[in-house]
Amino acid sequence: MTIQDAIDLIGNYTLAISLYFALPPMLGWLMGYLPYDRKGEVVTWDYVYSILIYLVGIPGVISAMLIGYSLFFVRQNLLEVNFLIYFLPLISMGLSFYLIGRRISFDRLPGFDRLTGLMILIGLSFLVVLALFKLRLIIGFFASMETLAVIGIAVFVLFQYGSSKLFK
Repeated sequence: MTIQDAIDLIGNYTLAISLYFALPPMLGWLMGYLPYDRKGEVVTWDYVYSILIYLVGIPGVISAMLIGYSLFFVRQNLLEVNFLIYFLPLISMGLSFYLIGRRISFDRLPGFDRLTGLMILIGLSFLVVLALFKLRLIIGFFASMETLAVIGIAVFVLFQYGSSKLFK
């Protein structure tokens, strides 16, 4: 079974996927009407918000990587892909982050720094691979060795920042 076969298999469960990605934004919106102390200690609601963020954050990042891979590496037509697999996780993540972010500060949420670090590391890894895939000839023939060193140092510093957030 290839990854494309797995994506096609998961895409057959449209109702389950739709419910999975519709519930976190709706719960985040509904929880906005509950009494909540923004300045007190971390309470049960903070953990519930954190679970909602994780439920949409990780699939949303994976979906963004899948879209980037399909667009830049495979050059797949995004009009022909399954909307529920490729775009619904991103929409749900953005909407959930917006609705929950209006209610609370993400700094209060347990584990949000780690999720942020994970997103940064995944994004940087994707950008490094994309840069190596697309610009390997430009760096080899047109750019100087100093430019390559500066790029390497910048990526290293960003990886350090992301990993410090992830393992904090």
